[in-house]
Amino acid sequence: MHVGIAGFFGNSPRRDLPFARDFAQTIEALNFRTLSLPEHVVFFPTYESNYPYTEDGVPNWGPDTGIFDPLFVAQALAHATTKLRFVTGVLILTQRPALLTAKEVLTLDHFTNGRFELGVGSGWSWEEYNALGVDFAKRGRRLDEYIEALRVAWTDERATYTGEFVHFENAVMNPKPVTPGGPPIIIGGDSPAAMRRAALLGDGWYGWWAQPDIQAHIGRLEEILSTHGRDLNGDDFDFKLGLPLSEINPNEIEAKVELATSLGVDELILAPPIPSKDFGTHLETVARAAGLV
Repeated sequence: MHVGIAGFFGNSPRRDLPFARDFAQTIEALNFRTLSLPEHVVFFPTYESNYPYTEDGVPNWGPDTGIFDPLFVAQALAHATTKLRFVTGVLILTQRPALLTAKEVLTLDHFTNGRFELGVGSGWSWEEYNALGVDFAKRGRRLDEYIEALRVAWTDERATYTGEFVHFENAVMNPKPVTPGGPPIIIGGDSPAAMRRAALLGDGWYGWWAQPDIQAHIGRLEEILSTHGRDLNGDDFDFKLGLPLSEINPNEIEAKVELATSLGVDELILAPPIPSKDFGTHLETVARAAGLV
């Protein structure tokens, strides 16, 4: 099983480009495989929307939290590393133009030499969609079309796609991606709809270990995949699981890594609280607990 780590940049003045570069080089040296990068365009002081990863449905961060654009961050850090992979965790794809995103992602595929994976989701914040002028209620159908349209643009010499939300004819997008067929598209989200989307359209699934009974949750995913003729541990399916950590507890990390391995997870993405000061020491503690060094 591979182990990655989630990185948060822009949420304080000290977490700037030099910090992000040093962070990426440090985790690469510690044998973490992937750096996961979150996305939100804007936050709000209060939400009517339900945040799905806390018990009370309220986001566990403040409205002044900063996040840099993950595509720009991945491109910058790719030049500071040689083997570290990058995944968006996740890009809210339907808040962006489909073809523009296709071009940005294939550029990343070239400039990272195939080290970028596109994690996508439909999001949860009605407020953010509204601010960006996109219909929140139709985000699921829009996401399905976007995934299909990206692959068409990446693979067809004269690309045509006709849908409810995306339409283009004889569009020529070059150069084609370095990765055959384009970068892997990993579907994020823990709802049954997200799991079905992963089974039907995804190269994998990126879940979040926020449920008390993770084994039952993964069992539901296995059932959905089986219904659509796919296998959770098949060679054509990348099973990623994000693990939020409230503290750096080596015993907890070691136990969770052991459990994730037994569950057939391909890559466990750890999300520990990493301070800006002396972050290398904390990252080394995490890496040792995960058995990477």
